[in-house]
Amino acid sequence: MSKPKEYSSMTKDKLMTYTFIALLVLAIVSAVMWSSVTEPSGWNLGLSVAIISVIAVGISVGVDALLYKLTADSPLNTMSAAVFGLIVALSYSLGSPLMGQTEGSAVASSMLEPPSAFIYVALISLIGLVLFKKLLGKKVNPAAAAKFIVLLPFVSTVLLAKEHFADYMSGGLGVPKLAGPIGGGMEAINNNGLASFGTYLQQCYSFPDPTAMTYPDVNNIMMLEKYHGWVGGASSLAVIIVGVALFIVARRYIKWRITLTYFVSIAIMSVIMSTVYADADLITRLVFEVFIGSSIFLGFFMATDPATTPITYTGQIIFGVGLGVLTVLIQTYMNFFGGSILALIIMNLAVAKLDQVGKLKPTTDTKEPKLPKAKAFPAEKVKEYGCMKCGACMRVCCHNLSPILIKQAFDKQDFDALVKLHADYCTGCGHCTFICPSRIDLRKSVLQAKGALRGQ
Repeated sequence: MSKPKEYSSMTKDKLMTYTFIALLVLAIVSAVMWSSVTEPSGWNLGLSVAIISVIAVGISVGVDALLYKLTADSPLNTMSAAVFGLIVALSYSLGSPLMGQTEGSAVASSMLEPPSAFIYVALISLIGLVLFKKLLGKKVNPAAAAKFIVLLPFVSTVLLAKEHFADYMSGGLGVPKLAGPIGGGMEAINNNGLASFGTYLQQCYSFPDPTAMTYPDVNNIMMLEKYHGWVGGASSLAVIIVGVALFIVARRYIKWRITLTYFVSIAIMSVIMSTVYADADLITRLVFEVFIGSSIFLGFFMATDPATTPITYTGQIIFGVGLGVLTVLIQTYMNFFGGSILALIIMNLAVAKLDQVGKLKPTTDTKEPKLPKAKAFPAEKVKEYGCMKCGACMRVCCHNLSPILIKQAFDKQDFDALVKLHADYCTGCGHCTFICPSRIDLRKSVLQAKGALRGQ
């Protein structure tokens, strides 16, 4: 670093702003696409998307500001709270499936339609921000955990709804199970449902017009326009375009390896399941597993949450593989088509162990990394935040050290950990402080740790 207040141009606030813009684009796309749909309750589906987005963001930002005023140890993170609010809104299921609107069907849950949907979104936002973002120290993805907690009391009717697999005459949807062969036509499949899985996808996710006699191709539905399910997954193509654009802009700080290995693992597991059950139609299973709304949105915008995912590259790859495998297994054998959200919570619990996998081997040799372009910041504009676990500091250290882990160990006065982390190798280059989007003075902490070790 040539100047004391010269840093990489990326800050935590800027990263959160880019993420918020990406999520807002998806919310607008969903609202516009669904604006032509009126639900059985009379609410316009596009308007519902806009309202739940405003509710979730408003509560998240408002509660974050309130906690900042009332408690001394709760920093103000307005943009982070706004991002959380949009993720809550975009990971909520809206709209009744077409089969749920037919006469005699009893499966259309009030949770999917306003005004009840507004209440549940508000509750998830409140619980997620207070309990999982503030009190529990971001151990699990706050949006996923809060949604699961709120819906858990309704597990038999929402998460593992038996009515989904009952026939139409019994008030069900006649959903074929994935734990069986997938065909390509309208024929019945043994005792595995009333029709093919592809037919179910067409009737559930195509434009919800009960009078329609034909439906778009399954691939078009899954890729371009789904009219029921997670708001953020309404258009898989939009998620891919917006997600990849965000990854390019913030490539040093976004954990895109998780997304890549997640979808590759899902694809491989889909092929395995197709082989096991002798599918007549491999593509339908594959397209569903990869492009279902919960999977496509979660893979880009929830599975990459920096605070609740591994910090090392190897840990991120293992995390993505485990997430993909669990998602397919849960969806196949638990009949829970939003299985990715449960898989994410499970993998979050393994992050502490995965953080210990794949750390670079410290060395006394000096290797100069390629750094982003520097930008001068006035001292009064440099605001320090808590670590967001992006891991950028570990990739620019001249000696392959783990500056953030050294700082944490030093703060705890854990000298055994400092020895194992080789804090004494630091030569004070300052690259870690330069790259940190949270503006933590890592150089100072590591040098203090080095001095403390010598004092020992």
